[in-house]
Amino acid sequence: MIVLGITNNDLSGACLVRDDRILSAVSEERFTRIKDDKVWPAQSISFVLSEAGISLEDVDYVAYGWNAGFTAEKHLPLYFDRIVDEVKNNPDGLPLFRKRIADEISNDKEKRAEFDKFISDNALSAYYIDHHECHALGAYVCSPFDEALTLTCDGRGDFQSLTLTHYTPNETTVLQRETSIDSLGYFYGRITHLLGYKPNRHEGKITGLAAFGDPEKLLGVMRQMINVEDGRIRAKCGDLFLPSYNGYSDTLQTLLAQEKPEDIAAAVQRHVEDMLVKVVTYHLENIGTSNLCLAGGVFGNVKLNQRLREIPNVSNVYVLPCMGDGGLALAAAVGAAYLENGTRFKNPAMTLGPSARSVSQNINLINRDYPELGYHNPSNIIETLVDALMENQVLGMFKGKMEFGPRSLCNRSIVYHAKDADVNDWLNKRMHRTEFMPFGPVTAVEQAAECYIGWSEEQVAADTMTMTYDCHPQFIEASPAVVHIDGTARPQVIRPEADGFMHKLLNAWHSRTGQSALINTSFNRHEEPIVCSSQDALAALKEGMVDLVVMSESLIVWRKNKNSFALQRFE
Repeated sequence: MIVLGITNNDLSGACLVRDDRILSAVSEERFTRIKDDKVWPAQSISFVLSEAGISLEDVDYVAYGWNAGFTAEKHLPLYFDRIVDEVKNNPDGLPLFRKRIADEISNDKEKRAEFDKFISDNALSAYYIDHHECHALGAYVCSPFDEALTLTCDGRGDFQSLTLTHYTPNETTVLQRETSIDSLGYFYGRITHLLGYKPNRHEGKITGLAAFGDPEKLLGVMRQMINVEDGRIRAKCGDLFLPSYNGYSDTLQTLLAQEKPEDIAAAVQRHVEDMLVKVVTYHLENIGTSNLCLAGGVFGNVKLNQRLREIPNVSNVYVLPCMGDGGLALAAAVGAAYLENGTRFKNPAMTLGPSARSVSQNINLINRDYPELGYHNPSNIIETLVDALMENQVLGMFKGKMEFGPRSLCNRSIVYHAKDADVNDWLNKRMHRTEFMPFGPVTAVEQAAECYIGWSEEQVAADTMTMTYDCHPQFIEASPAVVHIDGTARPQVIRPEADGFMHKLLNAWHSRTGQSALINTSFNRHEEPIVCSSQDALAALKEGMVDLVVMSESLIVWRKNKNSFALQRFE
């Protein structure tokens, strides 16, 4: 069975699944070079089909994880009870409540119509999946667990903002749903916007900023906006809270005007953590399972994911690496395959995009279009790169297939040593970024346990940089560039079967220096998508974002006469 997954809402893209394999997946922004592009994913669809050597006529289903509609079974009891609750406890909030429902009905019509037209024009079979069911299916179907509690949480989708579902091989039971009024995604995004950042994009900056603040100071204010009551998320629509990224009352702005941004960030971070810990703990105790799966944009929050992992009854956590709405193309494709045939895709690699092309192709490109660049094929590229890192060279990794999802996992990454505590300042400036979170470390599996407290080999969430860990003191001292002010880091753990090249480089670096990590940050400028093509990578090199580009695991490229390391070694 061949399933094409498509998403065209928020970050658009496509994924192709054939039988028990995810063949490819890519986001449209990587081709258009427009961050979070919502345009119809024509190039993504063309790419995944061409990679498989098939046409649309060969596709059995086109799966879509948006706007499956309001149903009596899923939504009517939920909204009936919630409206009664609002009438009894917060009648002044009813007009705001009603506006949220009206917005929910109208918001996705244009995008759904775009998808429906594509289906009709090409005589295809559509497979509609409820938005939060799609997130949940993506997480469970791709997890290594046979049984798991799966939590979804985001701003909104198909009249919901959160679900908890218990999956076993034979049964699926939805334990809890929450309305899009009671949205933790909107709650966190509103604070993001209030602090001057773009909601639904810059929430990671708030997570990083939170470590500098006092969470207790404004926790009471946050509880007045939204809280857990008898195990349910309950927002109080009014002056302090709206289920929207827009609209801030004078009361709220006056209340927070004199507060430090870091204290506001710390309070919203702590409150979201506390609420979801309460909800998850309740259900874990009732169903007995100890595995937790996470998906939805809220779980881009790596600190939150750590808190959930640390719940006493949780033994292991899987975070779908493409956790947000941009990952719905993959989630819909694997979800449809599971619903139709029971097919699982346990712990799939995210290297699903366009390849870096061959060495000869890249050499021909450089010779033709980049006379200002030099290149060389070292006889031992691993040792050469260790030498380069020792000489403070910033490496742009452009190899293998591009990763799908928000994290660069060393195929489209910038790599540097982790010894320089000031690197977060000067390297971010080179990339025109403003960040409060330090760069993430990449560590070989053999050294991970001595770096990250509580890490164990079965914790695959750390393979894709989806969770923070408290760090051992010796690691904090040795690798200050990748440890946050609160003593945590967001690691990528490299296993040899996943990326043999980086595994060799990390172990060679460790043998030479005793250092257990290198920096891994995404290969892109601020507000631009991660590099996709050879031209994207070489343009970054020309601009001076990196010192060397490593292409296809064997070719080193640099700017002629502008790189002292290359002058000594190659020119």
